[in-house]
Amino acid sequence: MTDASRDLSMALRGAIDRLLQGVPMAALQRAAGRLTGAYRDGGAGAAMAEDIDRLAYAAVRAPATFAAMRAVLAELCRRAPGFDPRSLLDLGSGPGTALWSTWETCEGLEAATHVDRDAAMGHLGERLLEGSTVARQVRSTWRTLDLGARGAKTQLGALGAHDLVLFGYVLGELPEERRAETVDAAWDVTAGALVIVEPGTPAGTARVLSAREQLLARGAMVAAPCPHGADCPLPAGDWCHFGARLNRSAVQRRLKGASLGYEDEKYAYVALTREAADPCAARVLRRPRIEKGHVRLHLCERDGLRTTVVARRDREGFRAARKVGWGGAWSPT
Repeated sequence: MTDASRDLSMALRGAIDRLLQGVPMAALQRAAGRLTGAYRDGGAGAAMAEDIDRLAYAAVRAPATFAAMRAVLAELCRRAPGFDPRSLLDLGSGPGTALWSTWETCEGLEAATHVDRDAAMGHLGERLLEGSTVARQVRSTWRTLDLGARGAKTQLGALGAHDLVLFGYVLGELPEERRAETVDAAWDVTAGALVIVEPGTPAGTARVLSAREQLLARGAMVAAPCPHGADCPLPAGDWCHFGARLNRSAVQRRLKGASLGYEDEKYAYVALTREAADPCAARVLRRPRIEKGHVRLHLCERDGLRTTVVARRDREGFRAARKVGWGGAWSPT
């Protein structure tokens, strides 16, 4: 869905701004600083000790998570046009940001189950949804469950099958020895598609690729971003990631000490389905280089990596190459 009535970016920002009314900016800035430090150290879980920390997360991270998840889900729907989920299972949901992205993208959504180890974060998510169109049309259930704890697999299985299952910036928060088990448990309750999104770093990409390999062995099929279900052809030291641009609110700029009115959220992802999708023929892995008389594209194709040059004399191809962006699908023909 791209219709304006379902563009929730401003609605989510407004809901966040309402939560922040009356909250001292200095306290929010300190909490945002702790959150940023925790992410640099590999995870934000330890930074969610107080309500002010959760509010800082909503202000700083929720809009970026929304933008990345929206981009990923839009691509999943392009690659699997018949996929129209009615139910969502959001694992490691935080304040339920992924629901906003899913509802904007999937018009048939009716029910969402949000799972997080922090019950207070769930309460924050309920406050964000109050009075929203999303809350009126999607029935939300909030569950408290530590996905990294022993016994979580059984509890996760008890939630039952859902059409769409999401891991949004979660795998890096789990103990390494529990990740494979949790991914398996998530696939067991996936009726249609499983989406994994991680930070666009070498470590985040490695976690995505590990889960991809694990689930391909169980019969999952790649919908996006890969054009194939073979091993990743990128050489050691390189990593596959993409970017989603979002506008920063005045509060975000103050909390981040930023002057620009936008930011680019870098993420790595994989979308896997139970039924065959229609993967793209090639994926643009870097920002296209528009040079005099031609455009240079670095591609991942079904046969591996390739750099192609589209010359101006190929008028149709040149126009398409100037329009395609980093992470976009490309047809070699």
